[in-house]
Formats: sequence, structure tokens, C-alpha cells
Amino acid sequence: MNRLLSTIALLALALFCRAQQSAADNITTVDIDHFWEAYDSLATTKDSVGTIQRLYLDRGTDGLKQFLKARKFTAQEYVSLIRAFPKFWESIRPNTLAVKGQKKVILDIFRRYKEIYPKFKPPKICFAIGTLRTGGTVRKDYLLIGTEIASADSTTNKDRMNIWLKSVLGQTGNITGMVAHETVHFLQSKAVLPMANAYFGHRLLMFAIREGAADFIAEKAVGYHINAHIFQFGEENEEELWKEFEQEMLKNKLNKWLYNGASAKGRPADLGYYIGYKICEKYYEGAKDKDKALIDIIRLKHYKRFLKKSGYAEKWSGSPKS
Repeated sequence: MNRLLSTIALLALALFCRAQQSAADNITTVDIDHFWEAYDSLATTKDSVGTIQRLYLDRGTDGLKQFLKARKFTAQEYVSLIRAFPKFWESIRPNTLAVKGQKKVILDIFRRYKEIYPKFKPPKICFAIGTLRTGGTVRKDYLLIGTEIASADSTTNKDRMNIWLKSVLGQTGNITGMVAHETVHFLQSKAVLPMANAYFGHRLLMFAIREGAADFIAEKAVGYHINAHIFQFGEENEEELWKEFEQEMLKNKLNKWLYNGASAKGRPADLGYYIGYKICEKYYEGAKDKDKALIDIIRLKHYKRFLKKSGYAEKWSGSPKS
């Protein structure tokens, strides 16, 4: 019997190690190397756009190709940004190249998600250089990480950048926070599809909760999330923000609350993340089974129903609209 148990334990360990190796093999960073090859070649060429296209974009891995489909990066856009922010690119370079040594950290994140969500299967991850428009997104079986944003820290030079970039760069928790956040979106995409009536009927509420859920679950997994920089403002103005959001949440326009880094004035961008987080937090606090509550938050698809169950609207003596 002891020999049988030992054999089973060894087999389980072997399967675990094999799964870990497979997950590690699905983390690619070669596009970062290609970008810096192209970047260095700009010093000796007159065709800057063609050089970025040929040495970076055309050599892209499958992950980068998915990134290009999702975000429509162009060689001209890269050249313009390189010329506009030369000090930024020089300062961020060491951080992006160091990502290839972070695979163990990423696998640790995946182990934590397996504990939270037993059905979890690690996604593929492509670390690439984007055009300062996205820290990360999900497409098909990939997490696509804009490493120039995700790896920024206190040493990153932000001269001449707009207010949004200055507020975001270095505030996302390095690549760990970005991977943790995007992993939740990966789980959301695999668990359930957004309901059509939510997308066309109350898109703002749906996206705010989904983004807030990504921050909330990421915090449970790694201890923090990528939007801590907006939370001080949120905590100081929570009631006012909620009452304002409540009046607009069943509409389909997102630009006042989400993905509005270029247009936010007078207050931080992306405050919909904060509202969505607080709704998820309230639901979790009221749940008797905390483990099940985390799974509920990942898998949710009835957004108005979830808001009502959370009790968050009632906290402010209001009620969710029907």
C-alpha cells in the first residue's frame, strides 16, 4: 500500500511538473528582443517605418499577430512615439528585457488562480512592445501584454507625456499586476459569454463590473491590483461617484467612466474600474461561502441581478434600476 501511494504521489508530481513546464513554454518574450533590434537599427537607416515593419512587426510571433489584430499598431505609430519620447524608451528598455526572467513569478500567479478557480488552465502569454495604448488585453487563448506599460516603474522617464500616461506608468504593479488582471479577463472569456442584452442594453454597467472584478480577483490572488492609483480619489468621493454612475449605468456609453485616459478632465480616468470593484467587494463581504463568491464573480453574466444581490446600491439608500 505504501509503495502504491508513493507511486501515485510521484506520478502526480510528474504531471504537475509537466504542466508547469508546458505553461512556462507558453510564455513568449522574443517579440521584445525583435523590437529592440529594430529600435537600434533606426540609428543607421533612413527608412524608419520600413525598419520597424520589417524587423519587428513582420517577424512577430503568433501572439504579436493577435495583438496587432486587437489593437491595430502600425509601424508609423511606433516611429512617431520613439521620436516623441526618446528618454522614455531608453529608460524602459532594461525593464522590458528583464521580463524573460519573470516566468517563475508568472507560474506562481497561475498556481494561485488554480486555487481560486479549480477549472483554471493557464493561457498563453505574449509579452511585446505596444504603442503606449494598452497594458494588456485578451484575444483567443492569449494574454497580450504591452510590456512598455506593464514593466514601467519609478525609474521610467515620463517627460513630455500626457497626464494619463504620467498617472499610469509605474502604477500597475510591474508585470505581476498586469498578468493577474488580464488572467481574470481570460477566465471571464472562457467561463461565460457576455449576454447580448447586457452589451446592447446596459453596456456601462457590464464593463464596469467586469473590469472591477478583474481588479478584485487579482487583489485576492497577488495582494494588489493595477488601479490603486485611482482608489484614493474613489474612496474620498465614493458616494458622489456612485450616485453619478447610477444615473448612467444602464446606458451604453463608456467614455466617461472607462478607457478614457485621453479625455478625462478634473478627475482620474477609468473610475468605472473603481465602481465595479466596490460592487464586487460588497458582494464578497455579504457572501457566506467566500470561495464560491470568488467563482461567482468570475463567472457572472447577469449584471443588474449581480448589482442587486451585492447590496451596493442600497448602501447609499438608493436602489438599482430595473
